[in-house]
Amino acid sequence: MKDGNPLTKLPRLVAVLLILGVAVAQADILRGVSISFAPVGMTMDQTARLSLVNVGVRNGILISWRFMDASGGAIGKPQEQIFLPFGKIVSVDFKRPRDPLPKTDPAERLKTEVQAQGAAERLRAEVRAQVDILTPNVSSESLRRSLEVFNNDTGATTVCIGDAAP
Repeated sequence: MKDGNPLTKLPRLVAVLLILGVAVAQADILRGVSISFAPVGMTMDQTARLSLVNVGVRNGILISWRFMDASGGAIGKPQEQIFLPFGKIVSVDFKRPRDPLPKTDPAERLKTEVQAQGAAERLRAEVRAQVDILTPNVSSESLRRSLEVFNNDTGATTVCIGDAAP
């Protein structure tokens, strides 16, 4: 039995459009949010400290972090996943080694003088940090963050990059 009345087809059409609308809305879920910091220069005997605090998700946020060199390669510790409870501050460090070239052996000292040009390039490095929010539907505003570079011997901060309060 066919119903030719267009008024009976209208509710079916509305139902189909609502179902399609729900499917599109589900596709708009925030998958994963990546937060990249601007590169910072580090010299020998300095530490880059990434500090994070969950200010928006009561049941916690799952994040991962990494430090990268100028070419985008991961440096320091391997990427880790951290569960960040609401209001808790977590800090992670990347420490540059003190000296890339040995200076105790006279033969090595001579090599050091010959390699001075290449060594000068290694004395300063560009480093950046990246944080990935792995918990679905969590925006970057839920995570306050800062990146600080400080001298290991004095503790003096040389660079600090933070986000503004909302």
